[in-house]
Amino acid sequence: MTLLTEAAGLLRTASEAKEERAEVRARVDALRARHPGAALRLLWQREEYDGSLHYDLLVREPGAGAGVVSLSWCPDDALPWPLRGVQRGGEMLLVRVDGFELGVADAIGFLDLLWREAPLRDRLVDTCLVRLALDADGTELDDAELQAAADAFRRARGLLTAEDTRAWMARERLSDRQFEDLVAHQAGVARLRERVTAGRVDAELAADPGRFEQVRLVRVEAADEAAAARLAAAPDLLAAAAADFAAGVGPAPVLMTVTRADLRDAPAGPCVVTAVLGVRPATRDEVSRRLFGEWLAGRRASARVEWNWGPA
Repeated sequence: MTLLTEAAGLLRTASEAKEERAEVRARVDALRARHPGAALRLLWQREEYDGSLHYDLLVREPGAGAGVVSLSWCPDDALPWPLRGVQRGGEMLLVRVDGFELGVADAIGFLDLLWREAPLRDRLVDTCLVRLALDADGTELDDAELQAAADAFRRARGLLTAEDTRAWMARERLSDRQFEDLVAHQAGVARLRERVTAGRVDAELAADPGRFEQVRLVRVEAADEAAAARLAAAPDLLAAAAADFAAGVGPAPVLMTVTRADLRDAPAGPCVVTAVLGVRPATRDEVSRRLFGEWLAGRRASARVEWNWGPA
């Protein structure tokens, strides 16, 4: 039996049995083991109206110059092909307030201005890149791992009882399946970070120990150079800036924690005054997260991104 014939049979069986992703992934892993020279990638789409899953399989057969074959199986009672993934015009509208309509593209731009340190668009692209990497890895969590991840997820949010968890899920409008997917994704990200940064944390710390030091500082954007000079001469920048803010003659001071590498790269301005409140070595987890962020930034820079919000 050829690879393509087996792949088509796999998709038909999964569709007719309405199998979940873990079951289909196990079938794909078995197919990959029988054909070690082939590259297989499983894709799926969940239809919102009935929760059903539709699967596709991308197959690159072994051999130089081989192309990619896309396989799908659609039973007679499934959503018709022309309607799969169809988008209504109103889906580009995020919110309507007293008749004023705010579109998705404008909302993303406004949120980027508010969250300058972590642009929302970058976060969305990173989510796609992480999911691609997790799909390529193809490793599913077993029941014990999923339970441990769910327990950690709940503890981090103070959801210490089943009643607390159910109330939180109701507020967030999450079903049991959506909650499980969320927890599994978060656990998968942690596993991916471990794989990406394996062996690098110690090497990076040895090469530049100060790069990841955590610096706690106060930052003030003064109104003009004269105000900046006065604040810079104050023995306690935080107290002086807080007094100015209370008197209505200056902006509020900002407390932040950054790495020493961030300080090296940050541009200096004539009206920006900073003072270091303390420095501590970074934990291994902080270094790992920083390296993972740099890995994502590299992937993001080379990714082909197509935004789907109208003519923009």
